[in-house]
Amino acid sequence: MSSNFGNPDVSKDISSDLAWVDMLKGIAIIGVFWDNWMGYMRFVTTPGWLYSLVKTAVGPFVQVFLILSGFGLTIAYFKQQEEKNWSWKRWVWRRVTKIVIPYEIAVILSFILGLAGAFLYASVDVQFSLVSLVANLTFLRNFYSPSWIWNPPLWFMPVIIGLYVSFPFLLKILTRFGPWVLMTVSILVSYGALALAYLTGLYEGHAGDIFTFWVAQFSLGMVLAHTRRAAPRRLSCLIGYKAFFLGLVLIMCSWGLITYIPSGKIFNDSITSLGFFLLLLNLVWASRAKVPMTGKVLGALSTQSYFMYLIHYPIMKFLIGPLLRPPVNQAIIVVLGCIYIAVIFILSRFFSRPVNRVAIWSYNLYCSSL
Repeated sequence: MSSNFGNPDVSKDISSDLAWVDMLKGIAIIGVFWDNWMGYMRFVTTPGWLYSLVKTAVGPFVQVFLILSGFGLTIAYFKQQEEKNWSWKRWVWRRVTKIVIPYEIAVILSFILGLAGAFLYASVDVQFSLVSLVANLTFLRNFYSPSWIWNPPLWFMPVIIGLYVSFPFLLKILTRFGPWVLMTVSILVSYGALALAYLTGLYEGHAGDIFTFWVAQFSLGMVLAHTRRAAPRRLSCLIGYKAFFLGLVLIMCSWGLITYIPSGKIFNDSITSLGFFLLLLNLVWASRAKVPMTGKVLGALSTQSYFMYLIHYPIMKFLIGPLLRPPVNQAIIVVLGCIYIAVIFILSRFFSRPVNRVAIWSYNLYCSSL
């Protein structure tokens, strides 16, 4: 049996065939959905053992986005260097129009849905807070816990914005000193920041994270992109049974760290991120070769993954969830969860089009003024 998963006629080479990136985004957004769906429904339907199992299986999926973000930004940077009119100003504005504008719209939508839910259902207990709104709009929500209730998954956004801001500096280290120096610096920054937060009692879980906690995962993606450019054949080591089982071992190590080491949960994310990345990468690589439809479905989900991430939770918590307050059978919850994903995908396709048009218009308007 070949040491690599998949059919080489379908899955050419990991460095030249980047379909796996979109597939990982697609499967990651599914994992994020199930994490939030099962977590929210636990209060009436989910036994403790089932909740723990699902939480372990889908909780870390959002971490894959951090690796993919570093990879995607670096790939785009190397490609855009060939453009005559490239500049850091254009790069920044592209990020603003692509990331920030949809986010601001999603924040406002979250507050509208929350107030609508409070009006429609007695079980939705939220009151408008200007401070919470401003904290969310300015990416300061992780420092103000009362703002978390409006859309808890948005803890990720201040983190990714901070990583985007740090990208030029990390890129300078990568291009000048190489990947080993970048990873060494990034690991020291991540674990140093986590240790400082832990020792000072400021660590509050992911909802209160700052971007420095996740620099290692983001930089890992950058290193993979750099390797693809400098020595693409080296990426082949990411595909195969050895890489797959290494991913499993890393996940088990992360579980052991959480289970047996005091405060291990604070320091396990880097191990978990790499483990899940290797595991999922090999699964999607194999599934695309064996079941081509998998690639199409996950690719379609990836096109809407960002907007789906932004809007899925407030719709569930403030509009759909209260209707399911009476106890519901677990099997029905699973079916409803699948329908829920499909509905959010359709809504995202519908609403993302005008939002993207605004973003493109804003980008072109800015660029025309340069």
